Amino acid sequence: MLNCSVSEETRFSCDLLKQRVADYYRAHPESNGAELPIRNLRYNIHEHPVSDLNCFYTLSSGLILQGAKRVKVDGKNWEYGRYTSISTAADTPSSYEIYEATPQTPYISCSLRLDPLLIADLVQTQPEILEKHGKQDFMHATHIFTVSACTSDIVECYTRLFKLLDAPEQISARAPLIERELTYLILMSPQGVALAHFFTQNSTANRINKTINWIRQNTGKPFDIDQLAEMAHMTRSTFYRHFKTITKLSPLQYHKRQCLYQAQHLMMTKGYSATQAAYEVGYASPNQFSREYKRTFGMPPRQFVTAQTKPAGMA
Repeated sequence: MLNCSVSEETRFSCDLLKQRVADYYRAHPESNGAELPIRNLRYNIHEHPVSDLNCFYTLSSGLILQGAKRVKVDGKNWEYGRYTSISTAADTPSSYEIYEATPQTPYISCSLRLDPLLIADLVQTQPEILEKHGKQDFMHATHIFTVSACTSDIVECYTRLFKLLDAPEQISARAPLIERELTYLILMSPQGVALAHFFTQNSTANRINKTINWIRQNTGKPFDIDQLAEMAHMTRSTFYRHFKTITKLSPLQYHKRQCLYQAQHLMMTKGYSATQAAYEVGYASPNQFSREYKRTFGMPPRQFVTAQTKPAGMA
């Protein structure tokens, strides 16, 4: 496990934030993992181990306040626990297992979905961000996922956001200011080098990120690698190489994973049948969809959805 050494001040700040998140959960149990009045803010509390073998991490930052987690993302296996700060610079397939979680000592985390326009604005208008990381580090920052020790200033920004939930009439005026400050602090932290690279105009990561976003927003449309290469202003071979370096998947593999993930979402949340979901995400053959779904998720679509929707306690 990644051992993060933090100051006593940071430990104290994390413990205060952990208590505030736990108190909010007790008062609003339906909000666990759901959208909060501050729309980019989330928290998760798990009293038992949980895993998801196929999911997407999105552009975001988060803190682990209690418990421990294993993650496979960005071509690496990570293991980390409390006092860690994480960030994801682009949407990427992943899997995770929360393995330290009990009713007495639940897993507790909080996260903020980052605004790409805000990141791009800060990178462009605050030159100290790129100066902080150095040109050499910046030019080689192709990793999407980063983990480091949390700092008290970042923790305190999260605490102010959660405090703001108790004053809903002030959210519209104050939350954007705190989010901007928090995003700036993340960009100035060790995690900022990757985030800045993905949102600096015309950098390699920025051009690949545009194609990632296009794939994510156009699930179901025909896949055309030449069109994506043109969008990235690269030759086909150069685009393929850079895309795989950054995402650890080929463009076609990424596209298929996104289609399968979106189909799963439609079946789980909107009641689509496997055939309906297959056609919706662009498959011409439901049989091919079923085969690829089983290869990725370990069981056919209908069986997977049934297993996921059984009442708790059933095998």
